[in-house]
Amino acid sequence: MRVRLFRITKARLLVHYLIALALLPGLLSLKQKEGSADKYKGIEKSSSLPNPLKAEVIGIQDGDTIEMKFIFDGKKAGLRQGKAIRIRFLHINTPEKGMPFYKVAKQYTSEKSFHKIVQIKHTGEFDRYGRLLGEVVLPNGSVLNKELVKKGLAVHFKKYSTSVEYANLEISAQKKKLGIWSIE
Repeated sequence: MRVRLFRITKARLLVHYLIALALLPGLLSLKQKEGSADKYKGIEKSSSLPNPLKAEVIGIQDGDTIEMKFIFDGKKAGLRQGKAIRIRFLHINTPEKGMPFYKVAKQYTSEKSFHKIVQIKHTGEFDRYGRLLGEVVLPNGSVLNKELVKKGLAVHFKKYSTSVEYANLEISAQKKKLGIWSIE
């Protein structure tokens, strides 16, 4: 009789354990959602977009995309509405993940802007991912977009830009074989 009782208890224990395992992912996702709301606590939120936008850089996505300590709640932000604003650098394109100089470009952007208050010069245009398109003006007054092209860590994004200045910066970096232009 005791053996049978022990088996039933063991089976029940196993059932409870399996139920707990099945519920665990749902409970964890609830905890993450609560935490993501806290992520933006204390960040300025606005439905109007100042120009220039001035805020602290709180994230580096890659060499040509940063996240700022400012929440834009306007409809133009699309998928990013209500989240910290992301800036896609205008006129340029840096190497994508897995490409040569990707890490170098991302590191350079980080060194120059992370945890610094920068200004974004923009026209109020957003890309399809809800990122504001603009030029990043560093605390020393230099434009990070231009600095990346000068160092050969970005190319002039001719598909979306007709800027003669950026085209000339790219030609200069090519001639000097800097960064991505050093690769045969």
